[in-house]
Amino acid sequence: MLVILLVTGMITARAQSSYTTIQFKDNMKSALALELPYTTDEVEGTILEKLKQSGFKPDTRGSFFWKRNKTDGFYVFNEVMLPSAGTQKLDLYFKVVQKNNEEKNNSILYLMASNGNENFLSPDGDTILWNSTMAFLNSFKDKTTAFSLEQSIINQESGIKDSQEKLASLQKEGKDLDEKLRKNQDEQKNRQLELDNQIKMLENLKLKRKT
Repeated sequence: MLVILLVTGMITARAQSSYTTIQFKDNMKSALALELPYTTDEVEGTILEKLKQSGFKPDTRGSFFWKRNKTDGFYVFNEVMLPSAGTQKLDLYFKVVQKNNEEKNNSILYLMASNGNENFLSPDGDTILWNSTMAFLNSFKDKTTAFSLEQSIINQESGIKDSQEKLASLQKEGKDLDEKLRKNQDEQKNRQLELDNQIKMLENLKLKRKT
């Protein structure tokens, strides 16, 4: 029972964000950090899904357009309204890093929130906005799990489609080979008959020689 409680406590703790500081433009700024048992690609994909869920429409023109909108290593999304922050709009700064070289499937998601002009929130300031930002980040755990599952389903479906197409191609090649083999066998029979006839003709001609 104690072991179960300890494991449950560890999972819960990992699903909660914590206060930290992070360097931004040569200064240390207040931020939130959340460890997630997923790759950086999966976490980055979840950022877009969470923003869309909150009603924000990220600029995604072209492939990974939003990834080019970086400021000092942070993905920046301006004027986002968080679910529990009312009509207050915040600029959100995300940074995703692999936890370490050994744990490639674990990532740390950092989030800074600003009410404009890079005026970043801190736990000592507006507690309502800070807590709203924390609640928003904490919700990434379930959303990332769902996103990862959907990506696995998409990848599996794509893999099945590829396998089906390869199988269909091999089956077509097999039918083509069968047809070629049948034609080859028929041609062999015809050639053999022709050869036999020519040999008989030769023998008949030889018999007509005058001795």
